[in-house]
Amino acid sequence: MIKIDLSNDHERNQTIDIDLKIKAKYLNRTLINYNIKTIDINEQIDLLNCSVEVLTLPPQLLRTKIFLRSIPFIVIFISIQMGILLDIVVLKELVHRPIAVAIGFICQYGLMPMIAFTITKIFQYPPLYGFGLFAVGCCPGGSTSNQLTVIFDGDINLSVLMSFVSTLTSFLMMPIWFYTLGNYAYLHELKIIIPFQSLMRSLATTVVSLSIGMIIVYFFPKLKPYVHRIVKPVSILLLFYFFIFGTYVNFYLFAYINLRMALTTPLLPWVGYILGGVVAWIFQQDWIRIKTIGIETGIQNVGIAFLVLLYSLPEPENHQSTVIAMIVSYISSQPFYIILLIRFIRKKCFKKNEVQIKNIVEDDVKLKDELENSSQSMIKFHQEVNHDSQKVPLSSIV
Repeated sequence: MIKIDLSNDHERNQTIDIDLKIKAKYLNRTLINYNIKTIDINEQIDLLNCSVEVLTLPPQLLRTKIFLRSIPFIVIFISIQMGILLDIVVLKELVHRPIAVAIGFICQYGLMPMIAFTITKIFQYPPLYGFGLFAVGCCPGGSTSNQLTVIFDGDINLSVLMSFVSTLTSFLMMPIWFYTLGNYAYLHELKIIIPFQSLMRSLATTVVSLSIGMIIVYFFPKLKPYVHRIVKPVSILLLFYFFIFGTYVNFYLFAYINLRMALTTPLLPWVGYILGGVVAWIFQQDWIRIKTIGIETGIQNVGIAFLVLLYSLPEPENHQSTVIAMIVSYISSQPFYIILLIRFIRKKCFKKNEVQIKNIVEDDVKLKDELENSSQSMIKFHQEVNHDSQKVPLSSIV
């Protein structure tokens, strides 16, 4: 309670500023209610009830700016690498016989939005978080799927072509899903804003970067084997960069993650991997393309979902809803990290066994050579003895 004496004219004409320091723990909005009680000289009491809305917004940190500004350059670098590795002959075959591309398109825009919708309804997500997961399910593929395809020996030509087709068709498919099922199931009165400029920018960046890579390999064909040799370790390093630095930058959002979201949100990409691979297997694709279609189905361009949520929702709800997209971004690749770890351990164990087997074989060969040399020496010795005995005269024996 603050008491102010307004008994004289000087105090009566004075402006009073009161500063309140509030420490917020979460991104949210709240109301501060306060009362103004005045007593005039006639001792008449007036009571005025007031309230002010307080918004808690995310902190603007230097590390966040560095991380966000580094993403476009990394995506361009990845796309140029993919362009160098592309095979024009295989691309022409995929265009003339687009069965695999059509399977990927159906899985991307037919399965993923419905998987997201089903998860949010089965596990009873609040509308804000439900729309966040649904937005992720409606997004096209991204560069991460190309990296994982390279790391796990998939069809990079099919992966790049599927990413291009899904981004190109997102101008039609995203509005269809958002303004039908999305608007009906989650946000009835909200105007959903689709970032068409960002989609166009993503498409242009992909096409230009791939073209640069293809031009480079056309003039410098000897560069392709070198890039093919380094692309896997570089892709693994970039994946860990996104995971570690991204977690550090967005660590404040982890306060909104509860156990239910942490356990159920990853089902979107994980079920997408499985169903995408199953559909490709049903259509009798080979194992390499089954892997590729499964990866492309489960991996979304989460950056597009971030923009949809940030532009469509008011603050601070827009930042709260991005928690779902963040979980998908960080946990969707966890099975692949586990597989990479298992492959690394197996490789080390097999390498150790191969060294042991090699040493045993070398010892056997060495022992065999020694035995052969010793046997040859014995034979030679016997031959010399027999030869000398033949030279001894009979009289000397007598």
